Amino acid sequence: MTIVSSGLHSVDQSVDPSERFRFLDRESAKPAMQHARRRSIELLEIVEGARILDVGCGAGDDARAMAALVGRSGRVTAIDVDPVMLAEAERRSSGTSLPVDFRQADVYELAEPDGAFDGSRAERVFLHLAEPQRALAQMVRVVKPGGKVVVLERDIETRTIDVPGAPRAVTRRIVNFWCDRFLNGWIGRQLPRLFAQAGVAGIAVEAVTVVDTDFAAFNAQYDLTRVVRRAEEAGAVTFEEAAQWLAELDAVVKAGSFFTSMTNFIVSGRRT
Repeated sequence: MTIVSSGLHSVDQSVDPSERFRFLDRESAKPAMQHARRRSIELLEIVEGARILDVGCGAGDDARAMAALVGRSGRVTAIDVDPVMLAEAERRSSGTSLPVDFRQADVYELAEPDGAFDGSRAERVFLHLAEPQRALAQMVRVVKPGGKVVVLERDIETRTIDVPGAPRAVTRRIVNFWCDRFLNGWIGRQLPRLFAQAGVAGIAVEAVTVVDTDFAAFNAQYDLTRVVRRAEEAGAVTFEEAAQWLAELDAVVKAGSFFTSMTNFIVSGRRT
């Protein structure tokens, strides 16, 4: 099988792999994200002997958690288009006997037959997909009737950040620019509609908001100065507006009152 990305877009591809893993691990370690990930797995209603598909498995942490639930008689198939991610997943799984297979595969062209799995799941993947409806159709197709489909995804335009000394219009333009750097910055709000269009029944939506107040930790992940400078380069803000915004952000940080948040949505349902 030829492995292609079919429009999978990651803003992290130019970053050193070790930095990408640090970014993902920091995000996954946040209490709200830990809750969201656990909840997304709970919604699959995994029982011993189940076969589960994990789309965009990354370093495989959630695939291993699900593999512990399916038991020796079950199987988790964890796929990703990125061989670097898969190599890390294999490394982190070394020495375990968990029933999980890591495979390089394209979500748009899953090789498995209809109804091959008891459930399918994706986390922070649809944000980077050029054709989310096509990907979801494949995730639904390979699940047996009555099986669960769960997607955990964020909506980038739900980003809040408190920079009180800066004009609101400038903050909005920076946040909107940040959102539009992704192929699907609005995917969180779109998922319920996409699930309905895919014929999924019993659709449920849960929201989980991640709050960050530690500027040093947050900036180590996101580098707000780089975000603002890119917004300036793109013409979203002027040089003067960017400079003022960063100065006001610095004042907030020095006052110890940094606040930002992002809302994630867990959308689930059953294949009919």
